[in-house]
Amino acid sequence: MVAQHSHRAPSSSLSDSARWFAGSYAVAILGYLGVIAAAGRLLGPADLGAFLVVVTATGLVGQAGLVGVHRSGLREVARLGPDDRDELARLRDGATAVNVIVLPAASLLTAVVCWLLRGARATWPELLLAALAGSLVHLSAQQKLCGACLRGFGHTRLAALIEGRSGGALVAALQAVLVLAVWVAAPGWGLTGALAAVALGYLLPLPLAYAVLRRRWGRMRVSRTLVADLRGVVRRDWRFAVSQAGGFANASIDLWLCAALLGVTASSHFGAAQRLAQLVLLPSAALGTVVSPAVARLSARHDPQRLESLVRTVTTLALVGSVLLALPLVVLPHQVLRLVTGPGFATAAAVLVLLTLGYVANAVSGLSGITLSMTHHEGSAAAVQWGGVVLRAAVCTVSAWAWGVVGLAAASAASTLVVYAAMWAQARRHLGVLTHVTLRPRPGLLARTAA
Repeated sequence: MVAQHSHRAPSSSLSDSARWFAGSYAVAILGYLGVIAAAGRLLGPADLGAFLVVVTATGLVGQAGLVGVHRSGLREVARLGPDDRDELARLRDGATAVNVIVLPAASLLTAVVCWLLRGARATWPELLLAALAGSLVHLSAQQKLCGACLRGFGHTRLAALIEGRSGGALVAALQAVLVLAVWVAAPGWGLTGALAAVALGYLLPLPLAYAVLRRRWGRMRVSRTLVADLRGVVRRDWRFAVSQAGGFANASIDLWLCAALLGVTASSHFGAAQRLAQLVLLPSAALGTVVSPAVARLSARHDPQRLESLVRTVTTLALVGSVLLALPLVVLPHQVLRLVTGPGFATAAAVLVLLTLGYVANAVSGLSGITLSMTHHEGSAAAVQWGGVVLRAAVCTVSAWAWGVVGLAAASAASTLVVYAAMWAQARRHLGVLTHVTLRPRPGLLARTAA
C-alpha cells in the first residue's frame, strides 16, 4: 500500500547509502570475480569468449529493449513530489508497456537469431542454448528496470542487492555460486550450463523486487492502452535508450570485433582481460548509482555549485577505489590472470595492462555521463557514446588486422580516453559543471544530502 504522504521510502543520507554500497559492492565484486573464475575453468580458452559474447550481446539487446524507461523512471521518480500521482501512474504504465510488448519481442528475436547463427539445427542442445539467450535478454532487462525503480522510490539498499555494474551483490553472488556448481557437478554442460547459471542468478531475486514495487504501484490504475503507453515511452525516453545502448556497445564492441576478426581463442583471452580490467570501473559505477537521484534533484533545484561539489567529491572518492583495484592488475597481470581465470589465460597480461590504464581515465574524468543524463542532456551523452562506437569500431578493426590482440587492446584504451574526455567536455559545455577529481573534496556534503 502506498504511503499517504510520499511515494518514496524514508530517506537516508548519501553517506549512509555509500557505506551500504561499499559493503554490497564488495560482495558484488567477489561474485563478479567468481563468475569469471568458474567460467574460465569450466569453459577454458575454447569457449569463454563465446560465453562473454553471448552475455554482453544479450545485455545490449535487453538495454535497448527497455527503451530508456528504466533510467527515465529513476530520474523522474526521484524528482517527483508527494502529490504527483498522475505522473507516477504514467511512469508505471510506460514500464508495463515495455514489459508486455518490447521485451518479449526482443527476447524471441534474440533466440531466433542465436539459433540461426548456430546453424539452425533442430536439436535439444541448440534449441536450449537459443532459449537461454532469449531469456538472458528479458532477465537482464528486468534486473535493470527493477533496480532503477527501486532507487527512485528510495529503496537504495534493496536496489544495491538487485542491480549494479557488477550485477548487484545478491545477483552476482548467486551467479558465481551457480556457475561454480556447474563446473563442479556437471562440467559436461559446458556453455549451456554456464548460461543457465547466469540466467537463474538473475531470476531468483526478482520476486522480492516485484513484491516491493507492487506495494508502490499496485493500486494505480492503467489509464491508456498499452500501445499508447509505449508511444509515450518512445517519445519521452528515446534519447535515454540511444545513450544507454551506446554506452553498452562502447563497453563490448571491441570484444565482438575480436571474436569476428581474430577467432574464438583470441576473444577468450581478450574477454578474460577485459572483464578483469572493468573492475576498475566499479567504484565510479557504484557511487554514481548512489548519487544519481541526488543529481536529478539538485538539477531540478537549479543549484549548480552544490551539484559540482557533490559530483567532484564522489569522483575523487571513486578514484581512490579505482586505483586500489588497478594496482595489482597493472603490477602483477600474469599472476592475477592465473589466479582468477586459470593458467591458460596468462598470455593476456599485456591486454590486461592496456585496458586497465584506459579505464582509469573514467575515474579521473568523473561522473560526466550520469550528470548529463540526470539533468535532461541525455541526447548529448548519446551523441558521445555513438561517436565513440564508430571511432572504436574503426581504429580497433585496423589495429586488430595490423597488430593482433595487443593492437586491439591499445586501440580500445585510446578510444576509451577519447570518449571520456568528450563526455567531460559536454558536461562542462551544457551545464558549466566540472566533473573531474578535486584536491578539495567535501565528504561532509554526502552526509548533508538525501539519497
